[in-house]
Amino acid sequence: LPPPPPPPTMTVKRRNHGRNRKGRGHTKLVNCDGCGSKPAKDKAVKRFTVRNIVDKSSVRDLEEACAIKGFELPKLYLKIHYCISCAVHRKTVRPRSAENRKIRVHTRPLRESFVKKDQK
Repeated sequence: LPPPPPPPTMTVKRRNHGRNRKGRGHTKLVNCDGCGSKPAKDKAVKRFTVRNIVDKSSVRDLEEACAIKGFELPKLYLKIHYCISCAVHRKTVRPRSAENRKIRVHTRPLRESFVKKDQK
């Protein structure tokens, strides 16, 4: 008798299976800031936001009432983690076609500190 044929393999949607874990067995969980679920840290969509502590409408009132001339208001620095479903819902990330999923270029512009000197 000939050997049985190999079992059919499952189709793979993404080369990295939607994770950034290469070589690690496990990664810690983080809290989603949208719904409270716990996606893995490497799977979560991460965004770093810098905002003013005070909204724009109140900034002028505070500057007039401030005793120190030229006082700069502190900023609020937040690292936000979203699960995939919350990131898609808030349009932080968008679904892409099978052909466009293969493009592995940053869609967001890189900060100048990350760009190498010889690329400028």
